[in-house]
This record gives sequence, C-alpha cells and structure tokens, in this order.
Amino acid sequence: MMLHLPANAADWSMLGADPGHTSQTVDGAPSSPQQLWRTRLDAAIYASPVADERSVFVVAHDQQIRALDVNSGREQWTFAAGGVISATPLLVGDVVVVAAKDGRVTALDRRSGKRRWEIITEGAVLSSPIADDGVVYFGSNDFNLYAVRATDGAVGWKYFASDYKYGGLYASPGLDRQHVYIGAKNGVLHAVSRQTGQRVWQTVLRSSIYGPPLVARGRIYVGAYDRGLYSIDTRDGRIVWRTQLDEWPQGSAVIVESLVYIAARSGTLYALRTDDGVVVWSRDLGGELRHGPAVGANGIGAIGVHPGKVLGIEMASGRTVWQIAVSGPVFGQPTLANRMLYVATVGGEVSAWR
Repeated sequence: MMLHLPANAADWSMLGADPGHTSQTVDGAPSSPQQLWRTRLDAAIYASPVADERSVFVVAHDQQIRALDVNSGREQWTFAAGGVISATPLLVGDVVVVAAKDGRVTALDRRSGKRRWEIITEGAVLSSPIADDGVVYFGSNDFNLYAVRATDGAVGWKYFASDYKYGGLYASPGLDRQHVYIGAKNGVLHAVSRQTGQRVWQTVLRSSIYGPPLVARGRIYVGAYDRGLYSIDTRDGRIVWRTQLDEWPQGSAVIVESLVYIAARSGTLYALRTDDGVVVWSRDLGGELRHGPAVGANGIGAIGVHPGKVLGIEMASGRTVWQIAVSGPVFGQPTLANRMLYVATVGGEVSAWR
C-alpha cells in the first residue's frame, strides 16, 4: 500500500508527525500490540506525546513537561512550564518547544531539559507548534501567527489574523514549501507567505476552525465546527468540495492512496474520495473520538476511542484488527515512533506498545 509519507521516518516530532500533519510513518504500526511499559503521572494529559530514538516527551495539566525513557518509561527530566499546557510539544534540532496557556513558548534542551530560550505572547497559546527548515510556527490568542527561529527564539515575523473579541488561533498551523496555513475561530483560513509573513489569500468557511489542516497533494483538508470537511486548493484558497459529516470533525485528516479519512466526535470514522469528497464508507467505532488515526506503513491506523481504548484499524476497509485497553479517554493522537505505539490518557497515564 502506497502512503503519503512524512519526510522524517524515525521520529514523531510534532502534532501529526510532520509540518503537513500527514499523521504517518514509514514504520509499521503494531499488528498485535503488547505492552512494554506503563507510567503513571499525577495530572491529566490532553496533548499527543512526541518521540525520538531516546525519549518520549509528554505535557500535562500540572504545568510540567516530562522526558521519559523510550525503553522503560522512567523519567529522565521534568520542567515546570509555569502555565497549563494543552498543546502538543515540538522536537526541532536539539530542543523541545513547549507552548502554554499563559502565553509562554519555551525551548528546552532535549537531553537535559534546561531552558534555552523563551518568548511571551499576549494571549494563551493552545496552537501546537510545528517547524521546518529551522523555523517554528504557532498561533496565539493574541491573534498573531508567529515565525520564530528555533535556535534562539528570535521572531522572524508575525502575521495578524483579525478575529472577534473572544476568537483566536486555537488550531495548529500546517505548511507546504511556499505557505503557512492556519484556521481561526471566526472560520477564516489564512494562507501566509513563509518568506515574508504577508497574506497570500484567505477563505471564509461556514464555522470555527479548531483542528490542524492536512496539507497534501496541492490541497488543504480541514474540518470546521459546522460538521463539514473541506478540501481547499493551496494555490488560491478555492473550496474544491465540502462534505457534511454527522458530527464535528476531530483532529486532522489522513490520506492513504486515493482516500482521505476523518474522525467525527460522534465516533464515526469516514473514508472519502480525495477528488470529490464522496463518502466511500463510514464506521461507528463505538465511542467518542477526539483525533484522527496515526497510520503506519502497513496500512494500520491507531485511534483512541472514549472512554478508554485504542483500536487498530485496517485503513483500506475500516475493519478493526486489534483493541487495547487504557486508563481513561485518549484526547491526543497516539504516536508511532521507533516501531512503537505511545498513548497518553486524560487519566494521566503514558504507555508504550510494540
């Protein structure tokens, strides 16, 4: 099965694996997961873990980020961010970047957890940061999209996305080689030049955008609060198609071959044709969904289902091929790295499976 694959094969370094949020890895997902370790924290986890060959990095609502050993789950270091963290952290170069609700964005040394740099925005940061070519991109509820140098935190540019008083940039941005794309609470999708920080185009959708865009094959696939999944041309912002779902789309979409997959909060996983948005099949997974699947090269996707299980889905058919029990809801997308599956729960537990 040919997949739309991320550039980085080994690590799962940001929300959705890469700057386009493709949510895929060249390694296979476990075909019959066996638990390797389980670590209990003292706080709820709403974000996805990220992982490299040495560590799994997890943020929790006790304002802490922790580095855990990939083989044992033992704590390597912890850092107190000073604000509640709901955004997925970012691995870029030799730092891990953490964004908090108090407006702080902090870069820590991957090995030691010591602070390298910090910037303070004028609004809460719930937008999970992404990076490419040494530049970090994230949105703040001060209505600005930031481009920041990963080595020292220097701000290259800020783009102001006008919104109403209680709006903001809750969504993670997405990238291609030319543009940064980010959705706002007022339903406007912005395309911004990576080089200049100037607006290229903007498209008004019918409702608020909270989820990250999938940027792939010259299209942007993004869900909105109006229960629609949109396919948008990256060149000019033209809406190519919109498909109505049974409930609010959750997380980012995933493309495998000619199908795009999206999860709805109702518990339905949809498979649609990429060219016209026609639904090929839909499956009720038996519980609330809060994110899309993380897909391995073997065509198996891992997805968390409320109240406390993770399913392995054969993406071509929608068939469930395995199921594991975890302690609590899984709000953050599972992570596939090092040929392992990492899961974090609202119950404060992190587990590794292979």
